[in-house]
Amino acid sequence: MADDYPYMVSNNKISPIIEAIHSAAKPSTFSNEFLKKLGFNSSNDRAVIPLFKRLGFLTESGVPTQHYDDLKDKTKRDKALAQRIRELYADIYAINTDIHKSSEDEIKGAISRVTGKDAVTVVRYYNTFKTLIALANFNNILASTDENEKEEKQKKPKIDDPVKDDDGKRLSSFHYNIQIHLPPTTDISVYNAIFKSLRDNLII
Repeated sequence: MADDYPYMVSNNKISPIIEAIHSAAKPSTFSNEFLKKLGFNSSNDRAVIPLFKRLGFLTESGVPTQHYDDLKDKTKRDKALAQRIRELYADIYAINTDIHKSSEDEIKGAISRVTGKDAVTVVRYYNTFKTLIALANFNNILASTDENEKEEKQKKPKIDDPVKDDDGKRLSSFHYNIQIHLPPTTDISVYNAIFKSLRDNLII
């Protein structure tokens, strides 16, 4: 369960920063200096870095990830944001899979129950969450994920089913290997009793 969520005091800067990322070259490290080069000099703007890290757009050392590339691509940005939001806020999405469509009170209530934070902190989390979801496109995000899982399940043979070729001929089957550790003894009757018990009790 999440103990906290990242937030920005100046949430109105999130969209402009993302827009600036589109036209800027991908940095080796997304740092405060890089933000300044983009024109965001306020100390409050720096909070976008830990926000991007928690969203998975940056590594802990500030290196852009593949998700950053998707964020930078205008054709993928909205979906990329939706996917990363669902990942970061997985605990409140577990309460309501369409939590981004819920009322302010419902979202705040979910955040409060998940984090256990005070009302002031919950409002900060909510304001950043609200800003993010306004920039994202959640259409078909869950549907595509469910479909992928369904396809993967269809590709895997059932454990109790033999593999067959196009003519229905059995190609292989699953086997169990049973290891028996025999006791050290010179009395052959002990071994005879063990193997007799195996013949009587195992279907071979």
